[in-house]
Amino acid sequence: MFRHYFSISTRVLLRHKFYSAINILGLAVGMGVALLIYQYVHFELSYDQFHTDSEDIYRVTRTVVRNGEEIGKSAYSTYAFGPTGKESIPEIEQTVRVHPQEIGLIIINSENDERNQEDQMWYVDSTFLQMFDFLLKYGDRKSALNRKSNIVLTEPMAVKYFGNLNPVGKSLQVSGGVLSGDFVVTGVLEPLPANSHMQFDFLLSINRKIENMSYYQKDNGWDWEHFVTYVKLHKSVDPNEVSEKFDQLVVKHTGEELAKSNTRWEIRLQPLTDIHLRSDFPKDLASNPGSIQNIRFFALIAIFILLIAWVNYINLSTARAMHRAREVGVRKSIGALKTQLIGQFLAESFLMNTLAALLSVGIAWLAVPLLNGIIGQQLSLSVLLTTKFWIGFLLIVLLGSLLSGLYPAFVLSSFRPTQVLKSIRITSQRKFSLQKGLITFQFLTSVLLISGTYLVYQQITFMKNQHLGYDIEKVLVVNGPRVVVQEGREVLFSKYGTFRNEVANHVTVSNVSLTSQIPAHGYLGEWNVRKLGEPESRNKMGYVIFADTSFTDTYDIEFLAKKEFPAVINDYERLIINEATMKMLELGSPEEAVGEQLLVFGDTLEVLGVVPNIHWSSLKETPRPMLLSLDNHYGAYLSIKINLSNISETIAHIKSTYQSIYPDDPFHYFFLDDSFNQQYQADLQFGNLFSAFSGLAIFIACLGLFALVSYSATLRIKEICIRKVLGASISNLMLLLSREYLVLLLIAIVLAVPATILGGRAWLDNYAYKTEIGLDLLLIPGLILLLISVLTVSYRTYNTAKTNPAESLRAE
Repeated sequence: MFRHYFSISTRVLLRHKFYSAINILGLAVGMGVALLIYQYVHFELSYDQFHTDSEDIYRVTRTVVRNGEEIGKSAYSTYAFGPTGKESIPEIEQTVRVHPQEIGLIIINSENDERNQEDQMWYVDSTFLQMFDFLLKYGDRKSALNRKSNIVLTEPMAVKYFGNLNPVGKSLQVSGGVLSGDFVVTGVLEPLPANSHMQFDFLLSINRKIENMSYYQKDNGWDWEHFVTYVKLHKSVDPNEVSEKFDQLVVKHTGEELAKSNTRWEIRLQPLTDIHLRSDFPKDLASNPGSIQNIRFFALIAIFILLIAWVNYINLSTARAMHRAREVGVRKSIGALKTQLIGQFLAESFLMNTLAALLSVGIAWLAVPLLNGIIGQQLSLSVLLTTKFWIGFLLIVLLGSLLSGLYPAFVLSSFRPTQVLKSIRITSQRKFSLQKGLITFQFLTSVLLISGTYLVYQQITFMKNQHLGYDIEKVLVVNGPRVVVQEGREVLFSKYGTFRNEVANHVTVSNVSLTSQIPAHGYLGEWNVRKLGEPESRNKMGYVIFADTSFTDTYDIEFLAKKEFPAVINDYERLIINEATMKMLELGSPEEAVGEQLLVFGDTLEVLGVVPNIHWSSLKETPRPMLLSLDNHYGAYLSIKINLSNISETIAHIKSTYQSIYPDDPFHYFFLDDSFNQQYQADLQFGNLFSAFSGLAIFIACLGLFALVSYSATLRIKEICIRKVLGASISNLMLLLSREYLVLLLIAIVLAVPATILGGRAWLDNYAYKTEIGLDLLLIPGLILLLISVLTVSYRTYNTAKTNPAESLRAE
């Protein structure tokens, strides 16, 4: 019986090649795109799951609550969290602390004196390679980090400095401040997995950092929050119970100090596998964090694309019902049961879906490089190697066969032999209202996807075009010197003064500034601040940046109010604040705020000026209370204001000056606007993916529309010819054939309006500064789909309308 079903199905498929090809192509593209989305979603959800005990590993996070109000949260904790937690909480099996080197250091190959500035250097506990299963190519996992002079490299760095040789036992020289010295290579890691939130190049012993930064151990290690702490719990331990015990530890060790400012810390354990998609901390160790909301959007798009493809099959099958009515009548008249007819039509649906599924794997395989180009990763269809995928894929094929084949099967099998064999027009009795509903659903989905794409790019354009409160387009940033830091602050300042004067002598350079941070690169720290004379309970959280006095001129930042700057400013005695800080501390007007004395981290600083709320970070977040401390000795970055008349000559001059004054440091520069806009790279990738998948969904919908219009025109060819003989014009005939579809499109556009408004507002709530939902968002996507649909329908209807009536009516 089943062999007979498939034999007939194959015959039907080959007899109607055009409609079969349309159906298979639509289903194949739909399944292929869904497979691509599945691979991408699977990759995003797989972050950090390659660690053997990933389900038992958590990151310690901290929320600061002051006077009952949440004032900040962080993925960083203090030096003592790890060791004290391990000693005091029996549910903890192991802890690891990570301290990233915030300012890159110079790595020097002792054999050839090759030197590079490296930024991805981490100081970690010796247990790091025991908790986390990064593959070790050379070296011993247990002892690789047990000495302060050890260093572990990733394979790309090992090749960079030592070629393809095993570098274990060789030495590298690190230069940059108190951490300078010789390190022995004790291990080489295989290239880090792309689906790891940890991305680093070098690992060093955390003890090396601690012995040179004694202030980390202030108050027994409960003061400075510069460490990311991971804990591994014993099996079947409730992380909430461990969080409560951490809260008790905080109260025990620093509760008295926190109580002075009416502050408490809420400690939570964040699952390791949640870090990539569910982190929203101002400062985070995770590289390239993702968004669980975006993953849900893409999963929804995949479902819509599959539904559109299946709807195409349903529509075309039901539209061709009259064509197969006589076949059904003959089969029933010779004894075929309704269940047998349903089985026959479901077999046809299964055959179509199976062929499409096989073709979809090839389509997805060919499209993977395009996906990689958009997301900046090197994905492969690795899901094809898993049994879980093939089980799910088979279920999708079966589900698709049932969903797309069941309704047409019931429609076709319900025809009465007496009607179809007497040539009674079945189509006049069936309006196929479900078919119209499905076409409307396709149009509705398509206009929503176009609206989503339009809104994403509108928001990105809005953020990029907003005035930041300073100028980033003419600022060239050079990494500050690292080697000279060893010689002391006075030498650094002296050499910086020489560099600044020589660079500024060039006609294209207008200003030079020395800063600890630059826009989009975070803050130096989060420090307590309050007005002088107020109790500690009035402490607020301020975000600190160190800069010299030329910073505001270099970045063209206007003052709301300021005092005359003294000719000589001693380091860390005065500061500039923004409006957010002024309002947070209730300093009154900008004029009243100037001259105020503030206690910043225990030191008294005078406010020299107030600036507007400049956007130091992305417009996704509101400006933070900024404390711009005037300091000439903290030179992580050199910001140089240039004109753009002769960029190559300007850069050559800056490079020559830099190399003459800082001969031991490599010269590295970038333009600030490029660096700043990198913050929107994830949004741009999301927009590109959204638009690509939306375009394919619309292509599938139009493919089905084209086939449906083609078949409808074929059925009405004699009517069209008669109307043409009676004088109907081609434009009238085109309107006649397309009117029904255009009405359904207009209904879909109207239905899309509330969904667009609600969905758009929900998505825009993720941004502090967002575009408005205007008429263009409600009209332009609908007009785009209207144009696409009209072109799709018009091409087929025009060819039908210009048919020679004599050829179609000669048999009548």
